[in-house]
Amino acid sequence: MKLFLVTLLLTVCSLQQTYSQPLCASRSHKTFVIAHGFIGTKEVGNNGGYWVQRFQKVSNAPKGSPWCAAFVNFCLDSAGVKGLPFTGSGLARSFATKNKTIKASTFGGELPAGTIIVWRRGNTLFGHAGVVEKWNGTKGTTIEGNTSSGAKGSQSDGDGVWRRRRAIDPSNFFRITDFILF
Repeated sequence: MKLFLVTLLLTVCSLQQTYSQPLCASRSHKTFVIAHGFIGTKEVGNNGGYWVQRFQKVSNAPKGSPWCAAFVNFCLDSAGVKGLPFTGSGLARSFATKNKTIKASTFGGELPAGTIIVWRRGNTLFGHAGVVEKWNGTKGTTIEGNTSSGAKGSQSDGDGVWRRRRAIDPSNFFRITDFILF
């Protein structure tokens, strides 16, 4: 059913009317619409299940591996985004190292829906990635794969695709570091 809905959304977006407001104005908006359609999708077991494996396949990530970046790559691929910011990797930090980014520590404005958001865990190469739903200043809402719903539970290795409220805090060990516009 979800595959049908994603296909329907993409078809509607491709049939934009030339004489009125476009239904899907940008690649980032299409990415957001696709991500939004997966809210509530849960993994089966630990980093498994039909949709998680579909997300991982787009990034060539092995079965059972963390899938937050794979989810973002899947949304980008489904929206028809070619080239950057797609990473082809299941590693969330690769979004920040392979693309031109806006550093979160210096940012204070609004971001369009579909912007990619990247976290870093300490000084390691490990992190987390998601898609902005709405962002203003230092706070906003995101749609993320491989996270927990609500304020409790794992923030970077949860059980599904969920909407999260997030804030920039450079002093956190697990902190937002970058935004990628495309």
